[in-house]
Amino acid sequence: MKKQKKELLVIGAGNIGRGVIGGLFYESGYRLYLYDIMADRMEQLRKQGTYLIERVGAEGKKRIIVKDFEVLDCSDESDLIRHMEQVDLVACCVYEGAFESIAKKLAEAIKTRSRKIDAGYFNILLCVNALGAPDFFEKRLSELLAEDEKALAYVKEKTGICQVMVGMAAMPSSRELMEMDPFAVTTKLDGHIGIDSEAFKGEFPQVEQVGKAVKAKAQIFRKVYTGNMKHCMTAFLGSARGCTYISDTYDDPWIEDCTAGAFYEAEDAVSREYGFTQEERKEWIDFIMNAPKNRNLKDEIQRVTHGPKEKLGRKNRFTGPALLCMKHQILPYYLARGIAFGFLYRDEREPESIEITDYVKEHGIREAIMKYCGLFPEEWELLQLIEAQYKEAVKQR
Repeated sequence: MKKQKKELLVIGAGNIGRGVIGGLFYESGYRLYLYDIMADRMEQLRKQGTYLIERVGAEGKKRIIVKDFEVLDCSDESDLIRHMEQVDLVACCVYEGAFESIAKKLAEAIKTRSRKIDAGYFNILLCVNALGAPDFFEKRLSELLAEDEKALAYVKEKTGICQVMVGMAAMPSSRELMEMDPFAVTTKLDGHIGIDSEAFKGEFPQVEQVGKAVKAKAQIFRKVYTGNMKHCMTAFLGSARGCTYISDTYDDPWIEDCTAGAFYEAEDAVSREYGFTQEERKEWIDFIMNAPKNRNLKDEIQRVTHGPKEKLGRKNRFTGPALLCMKHQILPYYLARGIAFGFLYRDEREPESIEITDYVKEHGIREAIMKYCGLFPEEWELLQLIEAQYKEAVKQR
């Protein structure tokens, strides 16, 4: 493999991987190496040789043709490990279920890297919403390399395990765009990517719309518990109102009031838990609550609500901040409403929503809350609040 000046290995070449992260780095002169387990689809991309990114803003659009990339051999793990050994910057854009497999491959690559005379820095960008991802990789690499002192030293001194705050939406493209290019990705034109500056090792990448993030491990909780929660709650409420796209909800004052209420409850609890300053809070509130409404971006509600079981889970975007509210003596009134509408959400194309609503019908809402939100009987105050919100929502339907 010929060494390039600036390179990025993307693991998980989906909409975020190739569309957001890959797109931004490509525009700043990086050569991309794309790896994904969808072997047939990746072979099609390799043969096609280019892919399209459409970046949509409130007042216009921009199209980019990505050409400078190589698709890795997905049938041979050694090809991925070899690139990990030689490319100094890796972006992991995968679900949590793939973490163990990736950690094992990283460990093999680090063994080789650590024995190079001119071993340089190695940075792993975790472009994921999984809470605690850096802690997992730090712990797992330490375990996998426990008997290799040289590799452990390399991890400590030259390896950056960096949480990344992905502040740009990505989604499947319109039918028209997909007819032009089956690999087309639609993303926001604006937005920002923040890389943990405290964890990053060596020279920070100079990429447009990519900057340094402080308190990144705390920020990911704030992002998921406030920003991602608000987006998903908008989708749950929008579905109940018969909306198809997130933009369809923009003129509904009830949805706006409910999601704003949930946001401020969660933001207050997260700020108390992680010690965000008043200045940091003001900046985040302005970023989320005063962002221009992008009516040109057709973000489908079905995409946003996908996987409701995980979204309703104890540590995820609704129940997680609700429990933090209870801890800090904040009433999670609107968060409970968001959870309630999560239990009302049903789409015949979404098997998990069918499972959840069928379970409620058979066992009752209280048992469903305990099962899917992971609440315990002793957490009766939150249980009762969600149950009351659900019953009220059912009356209003």
